[in-house]
Amino acid sequence: MKATGTARHRPRAWAALLLSALGFAVAACGGAPDAGRRSPQARLDLTYAMRTYYLPRPDGEHRPSPYEITLKAPEKPGGGAGPAVRGVKVTLDLSAFAGRAKIGRVNKGYGCARSGDEVVCALDDIKSGEGAIFTPFEPEVLRDAPQGPAGRMKMTVTSANATTLHHTTEVVVGAPRLTARQEKPVTGVAPGGEMRLTPAFGNQGDTSTGDGTVVTLTTEQATLRPRYRNCRYDKPVRPTRAECAFPGELRPGTAYETDAPLLAVADESAQRGRFDYAVYRAHERSDAQYGPLLGPSSPRGTGPALGLRPVDGRGEEFTADSNDADGMAFSGREFTTDRVDDVRAVPFPIKGAAGETVMADVPFAKDFAGKEVRVTLPEGLSTASVDPAGYPSELTFCRTTGRRTAVCPFTSYGTVLPVRIDERVDGARGEVHAPSDPATDPWRKNNTAPVTVVYTG
Repeated sequence: MKATGTARHRPRAWAALLLSALGFAVAACGGAPDAGRRSPQARLDLTYAMRTYYLPRPDGEHRPSPYEITLKAPEKPGGGAGPAVRGVKVTLDLSAFAGRAKIGRVNKGYGCARSGDEVVCALDDIKSGEGAIFTPFEPEVLRDAPQGPAGRMKMTVTSANATTLHHTTEVVVGAPRLTARQEKPVTGVAPGGEMRLTPAFGNQGDTSTGDGTVVTLTTEQATLRPRYRNCRYDKPVRPTRAECAFPGELRPGTAYETDAPLLAVADESAQRGRFDYAVYRAHERSDAQYGPLLGPSSPRGTGPALGLRPVDGRGEEFTADSNDADGMAFSGREFTTDRVDDVRAVPFPIKGAAGETVMADVPFAKDFAGKEVRVTLPEGLSTASVDPAGYPSELTFCRTTGRRTAVCPFTSYGTVLPVRIDERVDGARGEVHAPSDPATDPWRKNNTAPVTVVYTG
């Protein structure tokens, strides 16, 4: 059981990483059931796996991105639990790596073992409504590996009571390295005032992206103007998300910026907010495993198409995402208005039964420019330690400062606090506190919010 919360910048809460079924359907990953077979008792979806796996040439700095696999056993149509998928096994043919990379660590935590050119992961049963995301192996690229296409890595997912799934990934030695121009914060924005952002991105790698580029935009405490016809928006009026498509491959050493600005309007009540964008290879949307994409039915802008113009992308302001440089780059602009600050801590529950160790998502405080909040756990709970290797690498963990206290920093992917429920203490309450400067925040009582416990057994 997990407490829920929010993450700043990109909403990639850890529970969604483990359980999300939103994004690619099985057919998009090459896992459509064989025609003519009887419907299985259980259903298993391969909701995400890479279509192209790039192996950057070793230079002491850049390493291959994690090859992540996301499996999900969906609930019944209309809701309700179905049968668990039993005896799930993932088999990977790694013969394409021969002469190009050796297989280093395999993920024993997910039952993965290597034999020759094959890695087999024997997973636990997957309950209906649950799933697993894991990296089965880590390759180490050989220094003399020839650059270019290496072959195909074939995946087969079998189980005792669900349809067999198949997926193929193209393996390439060399990699694009997507970058985005980092934006400076803007201050003194009038509530309801307009802001402009000109996204810029490039490729500092040694390999072309091979196809088009997608730029996604999100806002916090602001809305977008739905202006361009090659951009889709989440709603026709006051959208907060957009996706703009640009055809053509992004070649090594090239960089572009949009030939017109994207426009956002600060909310009338905003004190601070963000205007962010991310750049993806069009055929490899790694964000598909974290939330719904804007589909063909999403409204388009009614104005002219947004184009690109070349720029010099060699400057220090063009940086790459350290976790997934061949697949995405991220940038954004923080803005503040001339309203008085009012930092507000966000309450959150911790759910579980006595004797359990649970992972609580710690939500980010509202209108908070600081980096850390302080948490005091309710009576009957204590801070716990876990092995981070068993969780997605993007997660940030709180830092324990005492038996019932912790300090929680925030990153783009979310922050979690491991908690041990030692005993049931009805009515116990803790607190989360977001510090602020009294000179700029005259209302400081709401800097502290309650932390409660919901007992499940």
